[in-house]
Amino acid sequence: MRIEIRNSIKEFDSQWDTLISSVYQKRSFLLHAEKYNPCQQRYYLGYNDDNQLVSGAVVYTSKVNVLTFAKYCINLPMTIIGIPVSVDAPGVVGENFYFPELINAIFKAEEGIILCNNYESKIPLKNIIEMQTLPTLIRNGFEVSWEAYLKTLRHGYRRRILKAESKFKNINTIETSCMEFSEEHYNLYLNIMNRTKTKIETLSKFFFIELPKEFRLHSFYSNNQLITWHISIFEKETYYFLFGGINYELRDKYDAYYNNLIQIIKEAIRLKSKTVNFGQTSEVSKNRLGAKFMKKKMFLFHKSTLLRLIFQYCKNVLSYEIKSTEVNIYKKKLQT
Repeated sequence: MRIEIRNSIKEFDSQWDTLISSVYQKRSFLLHAEKYNPCQQRYYLGYNDDNQLVSGAVVYTSKVNVLTFAKYCINLPMTIIGIPVSVDAPGVVGENFYFPELINAIFKAEEGIILCNNYESKIPLKNIIEMQTLPTLIRNGFEVSWEAYLKTLRHGYRRRILKAESKFKNINTIETSCMEFSEEHYNLYLNIMNRTKTKIETLSKFFFIELPKEFRLHSFYSNNQLITWHISIFEKETYYFLFGGINYELRDKYDAYYNNLIQIIKEAIRLKSKTVNFGQTSEVSKNRLGAKFMKKKMFLFHKSTLLRLIFQYCKNVLSYEIKSTEVNIYKKKLQT
């Protein structure tokens, strides 16, 4: 396999989009990230003997808290194989068969600590320290209406949803393009980022305003006060939740976080979505709406044998452990 390196997604052809598995790996989204979250992005491309693109990787540089899951903070500069925004998609595209050769080429070309994040299947590479990272929360299934969805639920989970909805009955819902993203929206995003223990970056307001037109902004108001919001995109029968914001002072009054998730399911049903990708984090709340855990992996690598031994010794501290038990909210097991 021939490996080439490019410094912009604009420098190579559209074969890339034939290899992707997520909307966040698309050329249009990566180009947007280059412009509004620049972090020395580069792209490793693997071509077969027929000059066809068969694999690729997004690589960027950032400081990462290596003790994120231990709730401590040690920020270290890293080379990251991943999407340069906090989403659940992996940074490698194409067939798994080609990943070892592609990633070994990255090991030879890059220096320092290398983190590969959010892949699903084990990658057969020597000298990597492989661990669990945050799971993706996926809800598979299709209902013809919100009422039909509620009828599938066991009593306790349906009652929890109805109780939350009662607090949201006078809320005004507005769907717009992301061009309507305001300073008020951004402040609610910062509310979350200032509290989260798993953030890699804090995005600029213009990252949201200039998102590709397919992304939609959903805002929820009490009178003229913004309570919560989220951004979504619907593609190939999958409804993706991107980012959100919340007014913490009014969160409990309106059960705002849970209602935000409820609105995602309602919109997915309206669009006849077969899958809802809730992203990562907050697995308890999302699981209690029907989402299941899709386990994800990450690995660390360094050319230094000593550092690899240290990573291996600290593996239990560096790795993420799902702390909640997956529950079944349905009266009958759904076919997925």
